[in-house]
Amino acid sequence: MSESPFARYFGDVISGLKGRVSSPRILNETPEVVGTMSIVIGNGGSLDAAIRGIAKEGPPISASIFTRIADRADTRVEADMKASLAQELSRLPEEASSYSMALHMVVSASNAREAEERDRMLRDASNVALTGLREAGKTYSSSLNAPCMMVFGIGIMVPMVLMSVLPMLSVSGMFGATSIGLGQVTVVTLVFIPAMVVLTMLSIRDRNPFMPEEKKRTDIRLLLPLASAAPAFAGVCAVTGDPVSSMCIAGAAGGVLCLAAVLPKYRGEALRARREAQLQDAVFETGNRLVSGDSFEDALVKAVAERADCGPVAESLRREFSICRGDVQSAVRNALGGISPLVSETVCEIHRASLRDLRDAGRLALSVGRQMKDQEGVRRSIRSDLRGMTDTMFGTASVFAPLVLGLSISMLGPLSRITGGIDISGTAEILVVYLVELCALLAVLISFLDGKVATEDIVRRFSVMLPVSLLVFLASIGVNL
Repeated sequence: MSESPFARYFGDVISGLKGRVSSPRILNETPEVVGTMSIVIGNGGSLDAAIRGIAKEGPPISASIFTRIADRADTRVEADMKASLAQELSRLPEEASSYSMALHMVVSASNAREAEERDRMLRDASNVALTGLREAGKTYSSSLNAPCMMVFGIGIMVPMVLMSVLPMLSVSGMFGATSIGLGQVTVVTLVFIPAMVVLTMLSIRDRNPFMPEEKKRTDIRLLLPLASAAPAFAGVCAVTGDPVSSMCIAGAAGGVLCLAAVLPKYRGEALRARREAQLQDAVFETGNRLVSGDSFEDALVKAVAERADCGPVAESLRREFSICRGDVQSAVRNALGGISPLVSETVCEIHRASLRDLRDAGRLALSVGRQMKDQEGVRRSIRSDLRGMTDTMFGTASVFAPLVLGLSISMLGPLSRITGGIDISGTAEILVVYLVELCALLAVLISFLDGKVATEDIVRRFSVMLPVSLLVFLASIGVNL
C-alpha cells in the first residue's frame, strides 16, 4: 500500500529532527559559485585562484567546503587543488549531484586550451547549475501541500472545534460528569497548537533551498510600536467597557503603528534589491559597450545611468572615478559594494580583463551578465510557483481564520441562552490572543516559504495581517445568528 502524503510529511519531520535529512540549500549556491569561478577562469585565472576566491568570499556552505579543499591541498593531504576538490565533491550527498557535476565541468574548462572550448564548457556548467536549482525548487514546491494543509487544519479547525463543538458536547453529557474547562482550552489553544505550527514551520524551513544560510541580526526595535496597544486597550476599555472589542481595536492600532515604523526600512531594502537587479542588467550592457570600443569607465557609467533607479549610483560612480587616482577597483567597490557585493566584485574582474583587452573584457561581461539574468529568472519563476501557497497562508491568517472563529463565537451566543449550560465567557478573549499568535507565526512561515527572513520583511507581513485579522474577528462576533 502506498504511503500517504501526511505519513511522508511526518516522516520527514522526524528525520529532520534526527539530523538525517540533507540540506538542499547548497543547490541555491551553485549558480553563484559556478558564476564566480567562471569569471576567474574566463579571465585567464587558474583553478587554484578560483577555489581560493570562493573559500574567502563565497556563499556560506560553499565557502566552508572550499576552505577545506584549500587546506587539504596546502597541507599536502591531497596531491594538488584539483585532487582535493574531487575528493571533497565525492563526499557530497546524492541530492547535490548537480553541484558536483557543474564544478567538475568548471575543472574541465580550466584545462581547456582553446578559449571557445573553455567558454562552451563554462556555459554548460552554468546550465547544469540552473537546471539543478530549478529542479530543487520544483521538488520543494510540490512537497508543501501536506505541511500547509496541516497548518490550515491545526491553526483553524482545531480552535474552532475547541471553542464551539466541545462545549456543546459537554452539555450533551458526552464526557460524563467531567466537562472541558476554560483552562484546558486555553492551554491547548495558546500553547499546544502554536507549538505544532512551529514544528511544521521548522520542517518547511529546513527543506527550503532558498533559505539564506547566513544569520541576520534581529532588530526587535521594529516591534516596539506594538507596545502602544497596552495603553490603547486601557483607554478604549474605559470608554466602551467591552474588553473584547478593546483588545481588537488596540491590537489593530498597534499593528498599524508597527507598519508605519517598518515601512521606511522595508522600502529602503526594496530599493536596494531593485538597484541590484538593474546593476546585473547593467553588467550585460557594459559588455556591449566594451565590445563596441568604449572605455571601461564610460561603458560602466553609461550602462548604470540608463537604469531607472540607478541615477544616484551612476553619479556616485562618476564621483569615485574622478577622485580615485587610478584605483578603479576601489572606486567600483565604494560605489557598488553597498548595493551588491557580488556585482561589485564581478565588475572588478571585468576591469582586470579590460586592462589586457577591452573586447575580451566585453565578451566576459556579456557572458557573466547573461548568467546573472538566467539565475534571477529561475529564482523568479520558482517564487512565482510558490505565490499561491504564500497567498493562501496570508488569507488564512488575515481573513479566513478570524472569520470562522468569530462566527463560532456568534453561534455559541444563542445556544448558551437557550440551554443555559454553555459558558462562553473568556473564549473571545482567548481567541483574540490566539489570532495575534497566528498572525506572527504565519508571517514567519510566509518568510520561510519566500526565503526572505529579514526582520523588516517579517514585521511588515505581521503588521499588515494583524489589523485585518482583528477587525474581521470583531465584525464576525457581532453577527447576530
